[in-house]
Amino acid sequence: MESHFNGGKLAPVPTAAVAHLPTPADNVRGWWRKARRVYPEATLRAWRFDWAAFIAFCKARRLLPLPASPATVAAFIEACGEAGKKPATVRRYLATIACAHRAAKLLNPNDDEDVKLALKGLYNRSPARQRQAKAMGWHEIKRFLITAGEGIRADRERALLSVGYDTMARRSELVALDVEDFSFLNDGSGRVLIRRSKTDQAGEGSKAYLSPDTVGYLKAWLRASGIKRGAVFRRLIGRGRIGDRLQVDSIAQTFKRVAEFVGMTEEEMRQVSGHSIRVGATQDMLALNIDLASVMQAGRWKTTAMPMRRKFRRDAAAWRALRKRKDEAKLLLMSETS
Repeated sequence: MESHFNGGKLAPVPTAAVAHLPTPADNVRGWWRKARRVYPEATLRAWRFDWAAFIAFCKARRLLPLPASPATVAAFIEACGEAGKKPATVRRYLATIACAHRAAKLLNPNDDEDVKLALKGLYNRSPARQRQAKAMGWHEIKRFLITAGEGIRADRERALLSVGYDTMARRSELVALDVEDFSFLNDGSGRVLIRRSKTDQAGEGSKAYLSPDTVGYLKAWLRASGIKRGAVFRRLIGRGRIGDRLQVDSIAQTFKRVAEFVGMTEEEMRQVSGHSIRVGATQDMLALNIDLASVMQAGRWKTTAMPMRRKFRRDAAAWRALRKRKDEAKLLLMSETS
């Protein structure tokens, strides 16, 4: 028999009943079964990767990962800093650790002052600013659309770029699109249902507009590939055999190939990622003085942080270009008057 606090008094509870109380591991397993039904695969994969990194750290040092002590998490942060991990990556690791403890119904070790100080120390030692993906806006996309030539791979890339630009879709949203998500209107335009996104974990979905040109490129790809249902964007095997659904990582590889085709420098190509079309579309909208609320709605953002960051990058680039032109004009004037 064991004692149990009941109604203000210690009352005996059968040992068998205590044995059936869920453990933290049971709580995590139950939570994971539910989470798999409501979270996107990309989110689940990130959690698995982050938790595996923390488990490997704890195992090598014979530390307990769940529940983890604040000292363990602080030591993990120090090890990440020594390994050259960026603050943004470490923040993501900590979010996963906190999530695991919430799922296990345990106290979050990240709330301890030791962990906060370790994270602050990491920021002090390394630059916190994340490098933004190289923008690929309408200027680059249009160049590819015109010059890509014929063939099934060019058809797929035209459709992928155009749909990605019109919808400002994230990588995971693009690869998740099915034929059944699209509808075409009499005026030549279209609509696409984005069923679930990073900021729409409840799966309510949102609709995005497709221009008539984008609809044309999409229909050309569907005709060439023979795809009538299921995944829209798929792998191409060999000379053009249609494979299964594109993976999230394939989007960045495709965008890099397009960047090379349109003549970007090697440095620019290294900065191209699966977010480049989304960044480019955002900057194009802001350059047209479209209000921030409309940009947030189009990009399915919940806060202004990301679109404002992209606005800053665009404004900074415009200022550098303007300053360069002024310097050139000043030098020209000096040469003419000398």
